[in-house]
Amino acid sequence: MNSIREFLRSAWIKARLTSPSFVNRAIEPYLHEGKEIVRLLSQPHLPIYELQGQGQGGPLSVTYVGLNLAKPYLKSILFEEDPVEREVGQAPFWRTDRLVDGLPGDIVIVEAYQRLIHRLPRQNALVLPHYVFPILDVRGDWQDVRSRLFKTVRTHELRLVRKHGYTYRVSHDPQDFEEFYHQMYWPTMDGRHGELSSPMSIAKAHQYFQHGWLFRVERDDEWVSGLICYLQQNTVIAQIMGVRDADTQLMRDGAASTLYYTAVHWANQNGYEAVNFLGTEPFLDAGQFRYKRKWGTAMSIPPQLHRRIWLKVQRVTPAVSTFLQENPCIVVDDRRKELYGLIVVDDLDSVTTDTKERWEERYTTLGLSHLAVRSVNDFAEGLLDDHGPDLVIPIASTSSSKSAHDTQNKSRS
Repeated sequence: MNSIREFLRSAWIKARLTSPSFVNRAIEPYLHEGKEIVRLLSQPHLPIYELQGQGQGGPLSVTYVGLNLAKPYLKSILFEEDPVEREVGQAPFWRTDRLVDGLPGDIVIVEAYQRLIHRLPRQNALVLPHYVFPILDVRGDWQDVRSRLFKTVRTHELRLVRKHGYTYRVSHDPQDFEEFYHQMYWPTMDGRHGELSSPMSIAKAHQYFQHGWLFRVERDDEWVSGLICYLQQNTVIAQIMGVRDADTQLMRDGAASTLYYTAVHWANQNGYEAVNFLGTEPFLDAGQFRYKRKWGTAMSIPPQLHRRIWLKVQRVTPAVSTFLQENPCIVVDDRRKELYGLIVVDDLDSVTTDTKERWEERYTTLGLSHLAVRSVNDFAEGLLDDHGPDLVIPIASTSSSKSAHDTQNKSRS
């Protein structure tokens, strides 16, 4: 079964990479939706897991239903240590009326295809995108593109590029690919994510390389980091990256951030429209989200991404309250086709003008329609679906990107 899945996955990637752009634009969303339907039909029962452990505010119990793709990173922010986990049953996806009824736990999470998620109740529940994709518009002259980057990128990352004399070149050499995969990509994934690491297989990575290219970043004629990219329509996709031997000193010296600079500079100089930094978790304080945000990216969900995360609060315990307040997130409203940021506080009356200004600086992100602020009591009293938030901080649209970037560039993060 695994070999069949790997063959189908490989064929799928090859078809995406080799199809003409107009074909991808026209049919890719439908192909992805078909793939999700096939997945459901082949595995019609969603597994149910019970997770119990210590949250930051005390004991926490979570029931997790469905796919396991987002479970590792959600566990890492829900629990202080690995929780006790056991599979307790299965739920048929076609009986959504029974899918979540009577499930135990302070929090219930369902990770599934969006059409299924749409049929779940909304009271006390949030719908999060599976991932959000940060995309930087690189059209215009180079100085204009530079101005879209956060001040910290312009003054720190780009300073490191100049200080260490990094250069880059494009490679299509298979031997370079082998060296990159084993000595840069794999060690970096292991060093960055540890037990949560799920590196791409060498066969899959090689397909992207074959249909794309490898950036070699060098310092003093030594190859220090690499990035495999490919072209989708008129966007450069920054697929996988790595620093030689995951060397922490090289990372401090900017060998990793230079890879993003390389992709952005090359795409701009070669007349492409955008650089896609690839998916990041939908939490506003997550390290990867904050890092990719400061490159001036706009967050989006590609139309082919059909997975969602349904998160329902069943009991507001100290651990649940702490989780909500310490993990501001991105919520997807599929009906309005928009994303917005959600901040949860203990008491709305304690929100001051200074607090709102700090949130604007820290969380204003292109691609989000606004920042909504709710209180823990809204969850406790079941008010999430009954009325809108008492406090909304608007965000300039991408069509007004200059004002939005001016707000973003206040950020020191």
